[in-house]
Amino acid sequence: MAGNCRCWCGECSYRTPWLTEPRSAGQLAQHYAEQHPGAEPGGRAEYRENEREGAGCVAVLAILFLLLVLLATCQYQSP
Repeated sequence: MAGNCRCWCGECSYRTPWLTEPRSAGQLAQHYAEQHPGAEPGGRAEYRENEREGAGCVAVLAILFLLLVLLATCQYQSP
């Protein structure tokens, strides 16, 4: 299972693969220990956006649209 966080080194262009936040931070700390001894670990963390984010909103809008169409067609039917 892929994680949602990767860390970038503040000293060079190294970045961790997508991992969980603790594992990514651990790999960055190990990178600093091996490649930049004595330097305080820094850099930045990048968080992957959820690919499904917003899908729930689209589904709700689609249902509301279908209900609106259904109500509009039922209103104009003759008894």
